[in-house]
Amino acid sequence: MRTNIITAHEEVYSNKSRTLGVLLIVDENGKRVDSLTYIYHNNTYIFFNTIIEMSDYLLYGDGKTKRAYMKEDDFDVYYETDYIEGTFTDVLKWSN
Repeated sequence: MRTNIITAHEEVYSNKSRTLGVLLIVDENGKRVDSLTYIYHNNTYIFFNTIIEMSDYLLYGDGKTKRAYMKEDDFDVYYETDYIEGTFTDVLKWSN
């Protein structure tokens, strides 16, 4: 399966130093395959499977929240490519 990443929504906050967003992973026909929420800060993306996990991270810190980190330059390669073999979620290395 080939997929692309689309930004569904983005909000800048904390005096323009952080961004919260929602990514959609879509197949070649534009059908949603998956979605992720993220925080962008200091040239790093932190990805979450759900908005609840992202909220827990923002409220309580690292703790036991499942998340994946990726530097901006690495993410840009996936975001700007025509397609990804598989899904972007498969590429991420999840931790908690």
